[in-house]
Amino acid sequence: MLAMRPATPADQQALEALIQVRSEWMKAKQLPNWSSWGRHVQELASYCARRDGEMWVLVEDHRRIVGCTTILRTAAPWAWTAQEADQPAFYLNGTVTDPAERHRKLGTLIACWAVDRAAREGVICVRRDCTSPALARYYEKQQFSVVRRTSPHDGQTTYAFERKAQEIPELAEWLSSGIFPPAPSRTFRAAAGEVATNLGGARDRLANSLLKCTEAVALHF
Repeated sequence: MLAMRPATPADQQALEALIQVRSEWMKAKQLPNWSSWGRHVQELASYCARRDGEMWVLVEDHRRIVGCTTILRTAAPWAWTAQEADQPAFYLNGTVTDPAERHRKLGTLIACWAVDRAAREGVICVRRDCTSPALARYYEKQQFSVVRRTSPHDGQTTYAFERKAQEIPELAEWLSSGIFPPAPSRTFRAAAGEVATNLGGARDRLANSLLKCTEAVALHF
């Protein structure tokens, strides 16, 4: 069973281990920013004791930390306009999950949890930004939409993403089962569409048959 709870200073050691493992996994996969993560393991883990952010941890069976994220209420000025910064929004920052649990899609689960929590708190949307094109594609798979692409003074493109807040009734079941349900495959969606089309055709044929029967009865009276 999985659960999201606020992080505490007592979590720092476990968070350092989680972030270190993630950094080493990123290095092995030759993913960008792995060195930055590796150099700032203690700093990132120390968010659990800071008050300017709201760090949450994803725990399994109330013990093992398998993921974390920080919810900020302040917009990054290089990604969001002043008008957007005035809007009530969650800004996801530093989401990390155990790479050994990738098959469970814990990152997507954390994103959905944030979207659900935002809706329950009256926040209009969840936002996040990144500089990696691969990470940008990953966020799009999580139903975040690109608001803009910016290139600050260093010339590196920043992708700003947003997803509307909404309650997700299935979230409790996903947390209870511990596995994020897979999205329907293209084959499944195609088959479902074909079934719907066939059912629609059958319905139309039945309606036509009933109409003919009604007309035939009317001719006899």
